[in-house]
Amino acid sequence: MGHPLPQLDNSEYAVGWIAALPHERAAAKAMLDTVHAPPRHKHATDYNSYTLGTINGPNGEHNVVIASLPSGRYGTVTAATSAKQMLSSFPSIKFGLMVGIGGGIPSDDHDIRLGDVVVSQPTGAFGGVRQYDCGKVTAHGFEECGALNCPPEALLNAMGELQSNHEMMGGTSIPDILESMYTTYPAMADSRRGPAYIYQGADHDRLFCSDCIHGKGAKDCGGCNPEKEIKRPKRLDQDPYIHYGTIASGNKVIKDAKVRDLLAKSCLCFEMEAAGLMNQFPCLVIRGICDYCDTHKNDRWQKYAAATAAAYAKELLQVTDALDIQNTPEARSIVMDNLSEIKRMIKGLSRDQQQKDLFKWLSPLIPSARHLENQKRRAEGTATWIFEDLNFLDWSSGRPNFRTLCCYGDPGVGKTIVSSIVIDRLRELIPLGSIGLAYLYGDYRDQRAQTTVNILGAIVKQLLAHLSEIPLGILEIYEARVKQENALSLPDAEKFLDIACEQFSRVYICLDALDELWDQRSLLMTLQARSTSIQLYITGRPHVQVTVERYIKEKREIPIVAHDHDIRRFIDYEIGGPNDIEPDAMDEKLRVDIQDKIIESAKGVFLLPVLQVHAILQSTTIRRREEALKTLPSDLGNAFAGTMARIEQQPHAQSEQAKKIIAWVYLAERPVSVDELLWSLAIEDDDKAFNPRGMPIRSTLINCCHGLVVIDQETTTVRLVHYSFQEYLCRQNQLFGVSKVQWHNQIARTCLAFLNFPSTPSEDICIGTGLMSYAATKWGHHLRKSEHLQDAPLELAREYLRTVSTHNRASLHSLYREMYSAKYNDNELHLVASYVHIAAFFGVHALVLHLCLAKCDLDSRDIEGQTPLSWAAKGGHEVVAKLLIENGVALDSQDDACRTPLLLALESRHEAVALLLIESGAAVDAADRFNNVALSMAAQSRCEAVAELLIGRGASVDTKNQSGLTPLSLAVLGGFKKIVKLLLDNGAAVEATDRHGRTPLLFAVSSGLEEIVKLLLDKDANVEAFDYKYGRTPLIWAAAEGYETIARLLIEKGAEVDSVDAGFSWTPLAWAAVNGFEGISRLLVENGAEMESVEVNGYGRTPLLLALEARNEPIVKLLVGKLAAVDSNALRCTELMSCAEEKGLDALMDFLEFTTDHRGHRSKRKPNANDPIHLYFD
Repeated sequence: MGHPLPQLDNSEYAVGWIAALPHERAAAKAMLDTVHAPPRHKHATDYNSYTLGTINGPNGEHNVVIASLPSGRYGTVTAATSAKQMLSSFPSIKFGLMVGIGGGIPSDDHDIRLGDVVVSQPTGAFGGVRQYDCGKVTAHGFEECGALNCPPEALLNAMGELQSNHEMMGGTSIPDILESMYTTYPAMADSRRGPAYIYQGADHDRLFCSDCIHGKGAKDCGGCNPEKEIKRPKRLDQDPYIHYGTIASGNKVIKDAKVRDLLAKSCLCFEMEAAGLMNQFPCLVIRGICDYCDTHKNDRWQKYAAATAAAYAKELLQVTDALDIQNTPEARSIVMDNLSEIKRMIKGLSRDQQQKDLFKWLSPLIPSARHLENQKRRAEGTATWIFEDLNFLDWSSGRPNFRTLCCYGDPGVGKTIVSSIVIDRLRELIPLGSIGLAYLYGDYRDQRAQTTVNILGAIVKQLLAHLSEIPLGILEIYEARVKQENALSLPDAEKFLDIACEQFSRVYICLDALDELWDQRSLLMTLQARSTSIQLYITGRPHVQVTVERYIKEKREIPIVAHDHDIRRFIDYEIGGPNDIEPDAMDEKLRVDIQDKIIESAKGVFLLPVLQVHAILQSTTIRRREEALKTLPSDLGNAFAGTMARIEQQPHAQSEQAKKIIAWVYLAERPVSVDELLWSLAIEDDDKAFNPRGMPIRSTLINCCHGLVVIDQETTTVRLVHYSFQEYLCRQNQLFGVSKVQWHNQIARTCLAFLNFPSTPSEDICIGTGLMSYAATKWGHHLRKSEHLQDAPLELAREYLRTVSTHNRASLHSLYREMYSAKYNDNELHLVASYVHIAAFFGVHALVLHLCLAKCDLDSRDIEGQTPLSWAAKGGHEVVAKLLIENGVALDSQDDACRTPLLLALESRHEAVALLLIESGAAVDAADRFNNVALSMAAQSRCEAVAELLIGRGASVDTKNQSGLTPLSLAVLGGFKKIVKLLLDNGAAVEATDRHGRTPLLFAVSSGLEEIVKLLLDKDANVEAFDYKYGRTPLIWAAAEGYETIARLLIEKGAEVDSVDAGFSWTPLAWAAVNGFEGISRLLVENGAEMESVEVNGYGRTPLLLALEARNEPIVKLLVGKLAAVDSNALRCTELMSCAEEKGLDALMDFLEFTTDHRGHRSKRKPNANDPIHLYFD
């Protein structure tokens, strides 16, 4: 039996040694001169595992605590946690040693080799460690964001002593320490089980140029280009060199030589723990170099590097004075001394950063920038008439009689400017109390970004900005979603809106240009269902009124037209203003004439005077202005045409620039930024390289466009002045006398010319700048729209595809981000897609034909398993799909989600391609991973012809998807009557249920689809089907949603009028009563509905009591007039009766006398405390 290990009290240990990986801990343990017994006790929150022992110093022993991180976990946060726990159990620790492996950063000044040791050494104001994922990597190197703590003086003194020893002795004693380790632990030198803790040989220490990428999957560098290997002088021995300087620390593994080289000027190595450790207590970082932070990195050198680092740490402690350590303050006391200040600073910084991160996560929309732009556009004192409107006064008061104010108006009447003025007026109310305000300006160009989720997110972050602190309920959900790497979902957005509204007594939400939003239905449904504290202000063109009326019940309207007073104020503002190129060319007579003539011709449209005034003020003499006044356009179309004519009359250079700007802004596949426009205008047809000297001056970029385009401050994009100008251009066959096809041809040529330009280092670093993103992702769309032209730039496209993999990989990164949701590394680009996939994605027939003739693999699969036919199908490119089919491609190839080209075509609603595939023999019953078949896709995509053809080809009409939905249910959910009839006529099961028991009839009733309900009832659909998700029958749905005609149809088919839902225990009559649907209430009562039915959920309320609580007077009168009992025993009546008594019993008697008149006799009894009628008078 061996001697027992010595055991010391925890307070006797002064040196903390952190080892992150198992082989780092093994090397650390091997350095101990004496091993101690495990600690006697640990703090309750300390989950570290420890090895204790001593290392001999020059004048005494150093008691050392070795702690390792949890297996498989590493990084700054884990290291910080481990250090904090160590200090809780070992209170006398004075400093720490962070010892392990790191990635070297060789440079001309530092010949770092594998196995060498890098030690953090303070320089100037920096503590020897910098956090690389806190700063910013730029083309010029690492931009510092802050450094970390310095090591303690005791270690710095010892480090200086050790450096002088090495200089005197000509080297380090690390080799001797390692030899001693091999003698004591011979297994550590045994390489039979893989790389051991010994030198791995110079042949395995190879450094390559940063542009040399290691072969994917290759175990060693045998296949790497030897010409790319950097030649370095041979060392005379195997001993490790010691390098002192700055270490870069962070949470990300660096495997990119280009990033490594950017840091070469300031740092010597990368590692992943020290930043967290040094913020916990003073320490020194020691790293053995195991790789060069490039794609060639492997595990061969890790154990030896861990051993050399550990040996240096031992050598350092061997020269560290024990008295210096004794006089060093305890690390815990240093932390405690600064804790209050650190907490205060961190709390403030953390709160600000957390709010910034939350707001960024909530929504990319920035409505405030658009609002600022609208403020600048309006003339002071205009649109104040709306504040005098009785409906506005009521709506903006503290107790409005309705929740929603709708302001409709024709194009160009000034709705957006009025909205901006209303928003500013509401802002004045915010300081008066707990009032919240949020707004959004709809924009037809931003429909992809202005989704319901993004809009709700923008509303929430505006409301949160009014609060001193973010509500805990929002933070908890946000942190959970971020941890799961989930984006904001609609349910979360709705929950956030509810929480945000609860913080205010009133919330105003202003939605301008509702008609320009894509998903108006979803947004209105969400807002209408929210807190009653929300008051909506909505503007839009008159046609959006139908949509609003479907979802918004309590509303008033104010028509918006251009008022003469506003036009006059605007004209006064413009004359002599920034748009008046010759302010002196004006007299009082001309001013009055301009006002009178423009006001007379405006006819309620504000945009017309804007264009008219602009046209007049472009003239430089009074005479010319008088002539312009006589020929003013009488409507918007003529105004646009006149402005475009004046653009063509400008000097040639200005005219051409304006034409190109308007063409690009109008025809671009997405909104173009100011930078993209500047770069595109700099490119000329014969250019062989990009010349930045050709870019127009940014500040005067759009001056030549005479007000037809504006710069959007919210998105920094350039847009047309108004949606009506977009509509005007859509109606024209040409743009400045040139066909739109020719303009597409010119844009494609510009994009491809740019992509074929020789690249520069700055472009490689900043791949998102200039025209790169747009050109790389949109060139093919413009080419497709012009490829039939003789001068189409097809050769430029072929040249681009020939050279892109070597010449312009940055553009492939941009394109693949457009095509795929995942991101790919540079060395993976060749695996992502073939050039046939790219040509099919864009749908350029001539390019695909060229690749067919070149014998390219037309059935190749991209990184998601899709073929070129898959891309042509989901892009709706019929001619390309036909070409591929004619060349014999597989029709039914399935991608990684089991989707065939037919399913992809239907998913994207491309009916023509789907018909082509079916007629060419595509499988009609193939299913994706969610068991969606082609008929299901056709049914929910409203592809009637496809559905008919599929049924004719034998497709099953009752296949259920993973959610249990059949094609019939999906067609009903979409409201597609013709497809519903087609399916019913072909035998679709009318009683098919989804996983919640919902039948097609339940779906139809809950959506108010009257015609579809009739079709289903004609097929004897079960009127008592039960919705297990919401606990309702069809009649309950109809009553709750106010669908009177549907309710009548169901009753005629024998629906039970007293069915009870599973949620509230309410009958159809109770639902109609509480929601205020008088017609349905009357219908139900006339058909024998029980008027005294009582809830079984503990509240015991009757329909009458529910109507009283909801203040639905007509239904109260109806139910009392139909002999409803007025002495219901509702549990709440006694308490609430006191409120009624305060109003007076006479009022109650008057009401009761009214009701008895309708019953044919009068009741003289006085109401008692159980009467619910008092609620009506409260």
